[in-house]
Amino acid sequence: MDYQINTEEDYREALSRVLEICDIKKNESELKELYVLMNLLDKYERDNCGAN
Repeated sequence: MDYQINTEEDYREALSRVLEICDIKKNESELKELYVLMNLLDKYERDNCGAN
């Protein structure tokens, strides 16, 4: 997994993947992917959304 979230489009794709993973029975690989994506989404939101 080599993820980066740099744009709004990247953000939306990652969010879509998180929702997809949440709807399925997860194996260890998918759980790791979920945690990576959640951390990246959180960082993107802190850096780009709302008042700083």
